[in-house]
Amino acid sequence: MNSQQLRIDTQIVKSICMDYLLYVPAGYEAESSKKWPLILYLHGAGGSGMQLDQIRKEGLPARLESEPDFPFVVVAPQCPIGVFWNMREDEVMAILGEVTDNLDIDRDRVYLTGFSMGAYGVWQLAAHNRERFAAIAPVSGGGDPAFARKLGGMPTWIFHGMEDQVIRPAESEKIAEAMRSEGAEVELTLYPGLAHDCWRKVYANDGLYRWFLEHTSSGRAPLEEEEPSAAMQGERRTTVRSFAAEAVGSARPAEAPAEPDSAAAPVVQHVERPSREDGPGALGLYSDGTERLRIEPVQVGDVDGLLALELGNRDFFRMFTGTREESFYTRDEQEARVRRAVDAAAADERYLFVVRERGFDEPIGLVDLTGVSRGSLQSAWLGYFLDRAHNGKGYMTEAVRYVVRHAFEVLVLHRIEAGVMPHNEPSLRVLEKAGFLREGLSRRNVQIDGRWRDHVLLAILNPKDMAEEEKEFGGGEAIHP
Repeated sequence: MNSQQLRIDTQIVKSICMDYLLYVPAGYEAESSKKWPLILYLHGAGGSGMQLDQIRKEGLPARLESEPDFPFVVVAPQCPIGVFWNMREDEVMAILGEVTDNLDIDRDRVYLTGFSMGAYGVWQLAAHNRERFAAIAPVSGGGDPAFARKLGGMPTWIFHGMEDQVIRPAESEKIAEAMRSEGAEVELTLYPGLAHDCWRKVYANDGLYRWFLEHTSSGRAPLEEEEPSAAMQGERRTTVRSFAAEAVGSARPAEAPAEPDSAAAPVVQHVERPSREDGPGALGLYSDGTERLRIEPVQVGDVDGLLALELGNRDFFRMFTGTREESFYTRDEQEARVRRAVDAAAADERYLFVVRERGFDEPIGLVDLTGVSRGSLQSAWLGYFLDRAHNGKGYMTEAVRYVVRHAFEVLVLHRIEAGVMPHNEPSLRVLEKAGFLREGLSRRNVQIDGRWRDHVLLAILNPKDMAEEEKEFGGGEAIHP
């Protein structure tokens, strides 16, 4: 058979649609000759949806609603519910292009910031569009350390509350360390006593906006010229700012961290790297999984891999799953299973995730969020299984933690429930290490391997919901992480 070397050269037109808020300074019309700096803001999961009013409640827009003289043009797009910002990169950049083309914008002073889910979006958007931004400021998030190499010398100021139980500070510490290893100057500000909503402190801080204006896109060297020498790498470091002076009653608030002679001067501290078992914050969470695993929504192309997984573990899974018909172990049924899951995700009813080891294509497990309920419940059930040969490596603990974070941060669920047979101690440990608490026993509720089995009921609550409720209504009922 003859082979040919060919190339396709064509254009694909993509239709996009995304709503956004645009804030223009009160003096914009009066200063017709001025070029204005711009801030692109990416909201957290709580702002996702179809109502723009959701964006106004937190982050930078919450400040702008009552400050008409804010000296930046600010663009705040809205991400649909159920997806990450990395799935809407084209839309965001199209909005940025539309605004910069039609308003008097200083293209040399375009800045990027985001909160929580938006902070993860900041890292990805900046890594893929480095030339468009003069500086970035992610808040209460994290990102893939591999982005550090793509960002080079991008001026970066990272913020995180030290008491954050939604996304642990270790996520910011990890990518700050990666930036440092690439020779970049990066500041990491850790706020003692503040949790996930440290955005209130961050965006109220005028020092952040002065810091933005100190940086321009043209003032930064091209990426290929930014490879530091070994000597330079030895001299550079990550600055970790912890506002301890304010915590012990400093007379000067921490809203001016950019001034080193302040009475509330931040202290530089050594960041102890957590081990894998130190808790959720020790885990490297990326937009597509963890440091060791890829965890992604199931796709039609996964059918053959899932069939092989089920056939290879048929006897093993039978001990833990509901009774299955013989047709379940056919390609046709697995294809139908996958298509049902894809359709259910589009309908916001179920989310099935495929687990793989990084660097390999074969699925080794599944994590399933089923029975998604909205309205006054905002809940789902969690189920999972892992290839027998990969048990004992901590993989399922990582996968469950990742999916739980996705459920809380992206799907904006309030409660996730799970059931485990009482004798299945390894599975109980997986859930408890992921933060689930035991709530009771459901008697003879599921038929497994021909017998009706008891199940221990466990659940985990969205800590952001609990923190907000406690702040608004006081202690009352016990608040669990």
